[in-house]
Amino acid sequence: MSGERRFFRRDRLTGHIAIGVVGVLCAAAVVFGVGMASAKYHLSDVGGWLTSVHRGELVHVNGLSGKVDGKVTLSGSTGHPMKVIQQGGVVLIVDEVTGVVSRVDPAHLNVVQGATFRGAAGMQVVSGSGQAYALDQQKGSVQRLDPMTLATMGSPLGLTGPLGSAGIDATSVLWVPVPTNGQAAPVRSGQAAQPIGIGRAGDDLSLTIAAGAPVITDFTSAQAVIIGKNGTQIKVRLPSTVAQVGKGSVLAPASTDGQLVPLLAGNSLVVLNTGSGSISSVALKLPPKHKLAAPQALGQKVYIPDQSSGGLIVYDSATNRMAPQVPVTGQAGPLDAFVKDGLLWVNGPDSAKGVVVDGAGGHKPIQKYTPDVPGSQKSPVPRVGVPAGGASGRPKPGGGAPTAPSHPRLPTKPPVTPPTHKPDPPKVTPPNAPTNLRATPQPDGTIKVDFQPGGGGDATGYKLLTSDGLTATPDKIGANGPDYTFTVNGGTCGQEYQFAVAALYHNRDHDSEVDSEYTTPTLSCTEPDAPSNITGTGTAQGAKIDWQAPPNADNKKVTYAVNVTGPKTGSNPNLTGTSVTFGDIWKNGTYNVKVTATNPAGTKTATQSVDLAGPVNTYGIHHGGNPSDISYVTKTPDANNLNDSNVSEKIPNANTQTIQVRCQKMGTHYAHSNGDPDFAGSLYDYIDHNGHIGYMIGYLPNTPHTPWQELAGPTIWECAD
Repeated sequence: MSGERRFFRRDRLTGHIAIGVVGVLCAAAVVFGVGMASAKYHLSDVGGWLTSVHRGELVHVNGLSGKVDGKVTLSGSTGHPMKVIQQGGVVLIVDEVTGVVSRVDPAHLNVVQGATFRGAAGMQVVSGSGQAYALDQQKGSVQRLDPMTLATMGSPLGLTGPLGSAGIDATSVLWVPVPTNGQAAPVRSGQAAQPIGIGRAGDDLSLTIAAGAPVITDFTSAQAVIIGKNGTQIKVRLPSTVAQVGKGSVLAPASTDGQLVPLLAGNSLVVLNTGSGSISSVALKLPPKHKLAAPQALGQKVYIPDQSSGGLIVYDSATNRMAPQVPVTGQAGPLDAFVKDGLLWVNGPDSAKGVVVDGAGGHKPIQKYTPDVPGSQKSPVPRVGVPAGGASGRPKPGGGAPTAPSHPRLPTKPPVTPPTHKPDPPKVTPPNAPTNLRATPQPDGTIKVDFQPGGGGDATGYKLLTSDGLTATPDKIGANGPDYTFTVNGGTCGQEYQFAVAALYHNRDHDSEVDSEYTTPTLSCTEPDAPSNITGTGTAQGAKIDWQAPPNADNKKVTYAVNVTGPKTGSNPNLTGTSVTFGDIWKNGTYNVKVTATNPAGTKTATQSVDLAGPVNTYGIHHGGNPSDISYVTKTPDANNLNDSNVSEKIPNANTQTIQVRCQKMGTHYAHSNGDPDFAGSLYDYIDHNGHIGYMIGYLPNTPHTPWQELAGPTIWECAD
């Protein structure tokens, strides 16, 4: 699995909560300091807050030991589902029944009276990276909040509802999926920015904040869009399985600590590396009809919460094997899982148990009902003016009662599958079918297929079952491996393929085989790398944009789309070469050039800021009058103003002189004293004559353009503003 063997980066990620209560949104300030404890408590720096629904408690757990080191009782919340936001030192707890959002003071193990949001069903509060927002997901309203007081800031923004679950990236930008429009809407400091097209209107969109960067997955078209710095985009085509399992069936995490985003589509685990854009997919053997939650990636392993058994299903990408399951509660019920501080936290909110898992896969059980910890009934937090062991003085929660972009599409042809084999009745104990078939497209156009032996009877070896036209290296793998990996050549970029592995064995008097299940549909190529070395040149034909093709561009069937924005704009969506000239761009200035490399597997974009200026040519002067007449060069495009302060040069006998014309500009209208309309106009040439630089009325330079009163682009470019 490409890229899975790197440990995750730690970063500041989004916390977010969904509040399902009905009414009108009311934002109120959180009141700090209510009922502050007289004693301070030091909780572990590497720790997490977990909820206990049956007791109405919030417990803090030391991530290194798995021990509870503090508790907070939430008066009036017993039996209520709750959500926790833990961003740095700010801890918010949401009672999803009453709608009360309260702040926890970790230093004093104290609940501060909070604010009530009586919003429509689907209300979401998002906090992170110094920003906070309240979203009415049904109505499409986005309201910026003060992250400390929850007071509203500015007017709400209106998007097209219903909205998807939002998140805040490491640059403090809120990203909101807008499925109705097939877009992702960024919001910066409460102001809406230009939305980004993801798919078609009505597509099923999901957001994951991965290592601080937004990743929007379109499950309908099986495509993921990774938003990088400066708005760069990587579009990755996912296996068609993602689009085939049904709307709302693909499980994806809301955030990840690192660059790997695991997606669970049925029994297919697809892992997207958001750093490189590579994908890997493996068909897992999962318990049938179990209720699973979104997979989480940590270290070299992917953890899938199994809410039917109360444990974690573990897949080890380094060995391509299923690892032993991790027990959590041991009983059916909801499991909340998230990655924080380089640890995986899994909580059974309806249970007394949880678990914390480290990056190497080691785990420690959590007993949330541990007595005699600060904040518990046996060790209450002392209050100001209340003797230890007296009334708890806990405050009660307050206030409330219950357009489609151009991008690769899925092929119309079904995946190419290997031929089927009739089962051969065994006369001896056969080996079990191979398991954990994982298919990974490679940058050179090959496909790597690895697997694990299934055990059972003795196998004599393994062979890959492929469709016609494909070849596998090696043609056979021995029973003892040790490397159970085939490399497949001959695929067509853009076509999906499926494979099976046959376990070979001696069935007494003849050879026989046991075939595995098919792999997840897999492309035979990866998306291209981004173009490089983007340059721009001003020519007499317009703006010429050049770039360097990514490696293996020919084999990967790469085409290019170029978009140029600045004083003028131009675009060309379908190019096969590495150069294009825009005849409509002929104005000097700074331009932003975006070049996107595309093939059937996806896209990658490179951007570059370039300064463009048209060519400078030498022309003679005509219509300069008699040898004794003076032609003027002015500092501004105004031939009527011949004051010494505006005159750059006086040229006698101008018809004998040559000048360099840099560009042209429209200025103050000038009419010659002879009254001839051919000598009246507003166009000026910006010229250089013997080091004197300025403007000359347009009829004097003998340029090849007529009428002279009009801009001569692209032969002569327009001056910058």
